[in-house]
Amino acid sequence: MSAVAVAPRRLSAKRIAVSTPVVVLWALFAAANFQEWRTTHRPVGLGATVLELIVATLFIFRRPPLTVSRSPLAWIAATVGTFGTLAERPAYHPIGHLELLYAGMQVAGVLLASFAMISLGRSFGIVAANRGVRTGGAYRYVRHPVYAAYMVTEFGYALENPSIRNWCLLGLVIVVQATRIVEEERTLAEDPAYREYCRRVRGRVVPRLL
Repeated sequence: MSAVAVAPRRLSAKRIAVSTPVVVLWALFAAANFQEWRTTHRPVGLGATVLELIVATLFIFRRPPLTVSRSPLAWIAATVGTFGTLAERPAYHPIGHLELLYAGMQVAGVLLASFAMISLGRSFGIVAANRGVRTGGAYRYVRHPVYAAYMVTEFGYALENPSIRNWCLLGLVIVVQATRIVEEERTLAEDPAYREYCRRVRGRVVPRLL
């Protein structure tokens, strides 16, 4: 009986230990943007802040995978791709004074991400893994709608807050997100259901194109 009682506590302690750094990173990112709001009186980075909060929340409550990649590259790409942009900081000076456009891109990305994550449910994960093949909702149109939404939001943030730091981080995240897609599809390709899904849905991030 003692073994049964201890296991859940160990699991909870491990989940808390892994999740705490993510919460801290999000809090620092949000605080930096909130401080910019006080200076500019504009909701700088609102979309990006909300999206990162959604990702952090789903990370904490994600479902255990059926299989998970053991590739070091997959783990590095997943970590940097998911949390790398939390190192961005506001530098409010919208390119071309198109702040409404860039804010709109962030909001559109959040809405698309929300639709994709609702479609995914607790099967959301960070590292390439099989948590069950999802084919409904946003996944009817592209195989990786969360990454597509993430890029829309982050481009909006970088255009709203152009700086060498933010653009370098965005470039890095784009590269590792592409790596994540490759690693995830390599892992999921072991599942016949996913291979069939790939035959039906060709687009990875853009319907029928890419």
